[in-house]
Amino acid sequence: MRVLLVSTNPRISMEVTTALVGERDVDVLEVSTPQRAIQQIEAEGDFDLVIADADTAPTGGFALARDIKARVEMGLDMPPIILLIAREADKFLAKWSRADAYILKPPDPFNLAEVVRALRDGVSVPELPHVGSTQGPMPEDLEGVEDVNAQGGGTMIGGGL
Repeated sequence: MRVLLVSTNPRISMEVTTALVGERDVDVLEVSTPQRAIQQIEAEGDFDLVIADADTAPTGGFALARDIKARVEMGLDMPPIILLIAREADKFLAKWSRADAYILKPPDPFNLAEVVRALRDGVSVPELPHVGSTQGPMPEDLEGVEDVNAQGGGTMIGGGL
């Protein structure tokens, strides 16, 4: 299994590689920016999974996940993505980005390994402490949730023509 790790934090690199040590035939390639991650995916195209630190500069893991999912919607074959998030409040952004899973940092190595196996095997992300999945409806997709802007209630900043 080929894993693309996106991080500039040596501690994150160590935690992820430690979690994957027990997995068979795992090859981890590390890049430091989301832009480089997209370049690697496009150039090599054979990654089974992306693990991204949500706090990676300059655009962050959230934007990377959103970019990957946009490419999937365009019919491109892209790997699933796990986001490593810093705060509980980042769960909303992880869901917005449509990442396949998110894990609160520092990641528990056993939980991370279990999530990696689930995504590799194409099964649901397990319910574990500090782990979540975005494999459900977004708030705007739920019945009864209204879009204020669609009803003319939004505010335009800076005027309009």
